[in-house]
Amino acid sequence: MQHYKLVLLTAIILSSILFTNCSVHPDAVMKLTPEHIDLDWFKGKQISTLNNDSISILISFDRTLNNNYLFDVEVTNNSDQKIIVSPELFNYKVTKKIKNEILTDTPISALDPEVKVMELQKSYSLHKSEMETQNMFYALGYFLQFANQTKALVTNDVELSQDTDERTRRMREDELLNDVRNQRIQQSLSNSSYFWEMLALRKTSLKKNQSISGKVFFPIDESAKTLEFFFPIDENELRITFNQEEFLRRRNSK
Repeated sequence: MQHYKLVLLTAIILSSILFTNCSVHPDAVMKLTPEHIDLDWFKGKQISTLNNDSISILISFDRTLNNNYLFDVEVTNNSDQKIIVSPELFNYKVTKKIKNEILTDTPISALDPEVKVMELQKSYSLHKSEMETQNMFYALGYFLQFANQTKALVTNDVELSQDTDERTRRMREDELLNDVRNQRIQQSLSNSSYFWEMLALRKTSLKKNQSISGKVFFPIDESAKTLEFFFPIDENELRITFNQEEFLRRRNSK
């Protein structure tokens, strides 16, 4: 009895260590606060207004998501000329690190919505092809099992009949699991497509007094203390500085 308890305790300890080591590390959670005088508040979020004679930009830090900074950005054309808003050209540079690390002049660009949309279209096409292949596989499998069951009835082979029933049952279970998996993948692709096609700020031409708004993603730099964001639009470039506070750092980050 003591030996059994020792084995059980050892198994529990090893399982705890295993699950601890295999746990999913949380995404980094950071907060960016603008160094800007012209600030407004809306539902707990700070909104900065950047402008010149040609354009005005409203920018608000939303949150960190999937190890990216997520911003709400609105651009308005105040000039008489048509302008083109290209969010993939937006970028930032780290001007101060949390520790005394070497700074680089390499800008970190925003994620390109058009690239993301194309990637999702490719993923959807591949997933659709995979589902069609699965359907062909199951159709062939059920046909073969039907043939085996027919043979078992004709030859009165009880063992073959039972084996065929078992194979058919397993196929149905696999098919059900694959259906659930496919539905989840389709839902995920659908949600992602809606975000990047409808909610994200995308490349847009603006005439006088027209505006466009949407979400903009920038990759996170956890080592940054101060970041300067640049918004180049045609001949204009507006900029704003944010200070970063750390609330949760990924365990595997330095």
